Amino acid sequence: MSAIAPLRIDIPAFREPTAQPAYSALKTSPWFSAFPQASLQALAVCSSLRSFSAGQPVLHENKPNAFALLVVKGRVRGVKRSEGGREMALETRRAGEVLTDGLLDPDGAVSNDWVAAETSLLLFLPKDEFLAQVRSVPEAALGLLRDFESRLNRVKGLACDLALADVQTRLYRALERLAREDGEPCPEGTLIRRCPTQQEIGNEIGACRETVSRMIAELARQQLVALKGRSLFISPQFLARAFVTGAA
Repeated sequence: MSAIAPLRIDIPAFREPTAQPAYSALKTSPWFSAFPQASLQALAVCSSLRSFSAGQPVLHENKPNAFALLVVKGRVRGVKRSEGGREMALETRRAGEVLTDGLLDPDGAVSNDWVAAETSLLLFLPKDEFLAQVRSVPEAALGLLRDFESRLNRVKGLACDLALADVQTRLYRALERLAREDGEPCPEGTLIRRCPTQQEIGNEIGACRETVSRMIAELARQQLVALKGRSLFISPQFLARAFVTGAA
């Protein structure tokens, strides 16, 4: 008579809800690193993912916004437009960063347009729930303050550049900032895989595209930078020159 095999009961192991795209996006963002799992789950339940193609509007100036936005993939640019259609780039939010325009405004009005700079995936977090979770996590509140301070300093620097620096210096500073924020070390120096267009750089520094094109062509002639499609190589010699001339 054969022995009776013991009854086997398989108990499923606990699994974090990383399969949820919204939860996974929150958990992998450095901005939300201080949030406990319960807060991330609460935000994930009420949030929604939306994709945008390059150039597609995300938020409109003076229109109410009831969300904080996490950039999951891609980049979005804050832009200001004149009545004549002239555009100026104010700032860029990259993957892992949070867009909080209109967050504390009673009417939730957005101060400028926001546009997808490339194909982007954004997580829309309801403002009330986002603020409720921020209030419960002191480190998150400090992170929000640091973010506001960084944005304020960025805008002040931009205003000073437009008032006090010439176009060449503004271009040097823009390229140095791109190298610092988006660059990857490579044999040629620093690689920016998806460089903004010359029009976008011109919008940022208050110069026309033709001027930016001419200056970059001259830098390329001096072998200080090199364009290959959408990629831009910046040489160590250029960055050294930028620091020496006070452009960094």
